[in-house]
Amino acid sequence: MPDRPAARADTRAWTGLGLLMVPVFMAALDMTVLFLAIPTIAADLLPSGTQQLWVLHIGDIAGAGLVLTAGRLVDRFGPRRLLVLGMLGYGLASGLAAFAPTVELLILARMLLGASAVTMAPAGMALIRRMFPVPRQFSTAVALFMAAFSGGMALGPPLGGVMLEHFWWGSIFLVNVPIAFAVALLAPRLLPSVRGTGTGRIDVISVALSVAGIVGIVYGVQELAAGGWNVPHGLAAVTGVVLLAAFVRRQRTLVDPLLDLTLLRSVPFSLGLVAIWLVITATAGADLQFAQYLQVVVGHSTLAAGALLVIPALASVAATAASPVLLRWLRPGYAIGLGVLVALAGAVALLVVVAAGPRASTPLLVGAAALMAVGVAPVFALGTNVVLTHAPVRQTGSAQSLQEVGGSLGNTSGLALGGTIAYLGYSRTLQDTVPSGLDDEAAEQSVQSIGGAITAAEDLPADLAARLTAAAQDAFTVATRDAYLLAVAGLAVLAVLVFWGLRTARIDEEPHGEADHVAGREQPADHRRD
Repeated sequence: MPDRPAARADTRAWTGLGLLMVPVFMAALDMTVLFLAIPTIAADLLPSGTQQLWVLHIGDIAGAGLVLTAGRLVDRFGPRRLLVLGMLGYGLASGLAAFAPTVELLILARMLLGASAVTMAPAGMALIRRMFPVPRQFSTAVALFMAAFSGGMALGPPLGGVMLEHFWWGSIFLVNVPIAFAVALLAPRLLPSVRGTGTGRIDVISVALSVAGIVGIVYGVQELAAGGWNVPHGLAAVTGVVLLAAFVRRQRTLVDPLLDLTLLRSVPFSLGLVAIWLVITATAGADLQFAQYLQVVVGHSTLAAGALLVIPALASVAATAASPVLLRWLRPGYAIGLGVLVALAGAVALLVVVAAGPRASTPLLVGAAALMAVGVAPVFALGTNVVLTHAPVRQTGSAQSLQEVGGSLGNTSGLALGGTIAYLGYSRTLQDTVPSGLDDEAAEQSVQSIGGAITAAEDLPADLAARLTAAAQDAFTVATRDAYLLAVAGLAVLAVLVFWGLRTARIDEEPHGEADHVAGREQPADHRRD
């Protein structure tokens, strides 16, 4: 008897998608608004420099470490159940953060926020996979889901600025409490009850190895990028690599592994993961430099630079949501490749405009950054689609978790690599152009960072200060140029990889011969289990 065609998603499914977009929007908003709030928090709680870094990054580190475990739990116990538990935890942790009387308690709350948020993407994608069985609708749903994350990143600074202007810093966390509990309350009404596999055990040793390995790499490389080489952070990164290697080796020996490595046998699946990792690695350092370049070289205020950065961010949101339109005419690999070429054009344009230094045109800078953001969007939206389509439906949570790990490692490696290249370009250039008359201490401080140069200039005579500032701006221009050279090289490699490796990838076929995502053949909902 032939299979029935997949039923198109109804109004309830689209409403459920809207509900699923709320948590990822909220989590993304929290990521960017915290950077705006940290000076106010520091003035109130008086954290040390190290504690301030932990406040900023502990949530990301906790999330990265737990994401593989979260994906397995989603697959085993059911995505709706894990989403509800995650949202309840997120609400409670947000309340704890809002009223934290000490920096230690705030760090704990931020860690709990990261651990709670880790279920959002795997559970959301697992539900979307079943709610939208028609390939074209699934592509649109994935793009909208990811656009919600981009939208949260874009709107975090302006919304955070408004809240911090009128309320105390805890308000940025407190606003999450009713939203998180509302999502948990509405989930059983609007989202399907999908039972998990319900089989197998969670290997504690594998969990420990994955958490310690990912945390070691993310923490070690992140700190090396921020503060330069030192033995403890280097050992943390190396230890993380060793532990992840042990994790992979253990998975090969287990009958029921925490992570099924056979997923990686699919070439489109593996190359989709690599594409997402590579685009982040190539562009993360350049994105960081661009934000600073607008301020320290072009001369925009922090507020003006933040407003300008909203433009490429909103362009990314729109392009992410619209990416599935490309699939009407192109195969996924070619659609993603076209996006990479657009991003490459934007990166080359930025490379040219940035070279003008203080004379660089702001409209051209922002326009080229928006073009680059538009091109990168299909890599995420359609790359995610390729990854999920080429994984079994019952392992959607694990597949999405692998992508999250790739994204975290890409961001970490991108900031480390791009930051190192930019630092070398800046320091070497300024060493050769430090104005005469500057004492050794001020010269060394200036060579270490652009912030150090600006601070040193404040205590100098006007003429010498002007010459130091101009030399530092020229050096930072070189640093930004070098970061974009890395982006151009990485995007060029990515274009070749995508056009060649994903040329036969499709998203309109049942993955691995499975049909459990087709309407009428879905695994039966079990309201007792979820």
